[in-house]
Amino acid sequence: MSIEVLVVAALVLALAWANGANDICKGVATLVGNGTTPAKRAVWWGTLWTVAGGLLAVFWGDALLKTFSSGYLAPGFQVDLVFVASSIGGAVGWVALATRCGLPVSTTHALLGGLVGATLMAVGPAGLRIGAVTHKALLPLLVAPLLAIALSSAILLLARFVAGKVPAWRPGCCPREAWQRNPFECLLPSADQRSPSRPSVAMARLWVGLHWFSSGMTSFARGLNDVPKIAAFLVLTAALAPGLAPSSTVQGHALWPILLVTGVMGMGSLWGGMRVLEVMSHRVTPLDASSGLVANAGTSILVLLASPLGLPVSTTHVSTGALMGVRWSERAAAPPADALKLILYGWLITLPVAAGLAALGTWLFALAGAG
Repeated sequence: MSIEVLVVAALVLALAWANGANDICKGVATLVGNGTTPAKRAVWWGTLWTVAGGLLAVFWGDALLKTFSSGYLAPGFQVDLVFVASSIGGAVGWVALATRCGLPVSTTHALLGGLVGATLMAVGPAGLRIGAVTHKALLPLLVAPLLAIALSSAILLLARFVAGKVPAWRPGCCPREAWQRNPFECLLPSADQRSPSRPSVAMARLWVGLHWFSSGMTSFARGLNDVPKIAAFLVLTAALAPGLAPSSTVQGHALWPILLVTGVMGMGSLWGGMRVLEVMSHRVTPLDASSGLVANAGTSILVLLASPLGLPVSTTHVSTGALMGVRWSERAAAPPADALKLILYGWLITLPVAAGLAALGTWLFALAGAG
């Protein structure tokens, strides 16, 4: 195995690490934002569910893997190590920098930008399936946040209607922070009561449990949607190295690339996920137990529906869009150090920045080869 193959594979795994560090907050921000659990415990919870989703991608992620390994490239386009390295280099450069700065960005956008930038620099527009890029990538990436905003708003309104018995906070009933974690806190029996109120205790536990479960489902959906996108580039790398082609498969799915990417993504989540978590949990919208559950439900529904269809929606955009839907539906005041504009700017520049870095890498590799 050549040193070039090892370097490219290391770049792919570096992207998996950066993705884990940047994206782990997307599922657990609501748990931290309303004080349900400390950040470290939330990151562990989200990582476990992310790894579970990545493992299921062995069976359910084939559509996304095929889309990112060949679906955007024109027939006859010659994939080589320079192309894979440039595409991944553009994505990992931007995602790593954004993570360091605490900015939640889309790895999907970065990957697409890297792929497009490297292709355009190598052979021009003829190397791309423009229709596939537009309809299977750009359109879902643009529409998904809008759908998340609408879906979260609708779920929130429905939840507010159905949950008319959810108690509102009143001064003196309980600390406001406790009510944000669990709105049934005010109904729990006090220490001087002789008999506990069983329905209130059961409802309180159910409410908290649903919030934890919705957070886990969001992280699960993230792993299911993101792992195949990154593993596709490891499959391309392996195909260019004799003896490394991913022959170990389950029902035709590349097994070891998905398992390896899942493991590295999980490690990145555990050891690098705190910076962006602070922004998502406290600087997008004020959260209570109801709004947190709704945001997670909207995110997980959209991402789980998109994954088996091979639609590369951005978990970042969907989860942030869900939080925006909550914020605007409740007409919540902007939190201190509001990061909404910063996040939107990050959305706008991710694709062109990653494309520019990938194009620069392709040019430098060509220059080095000519020299």
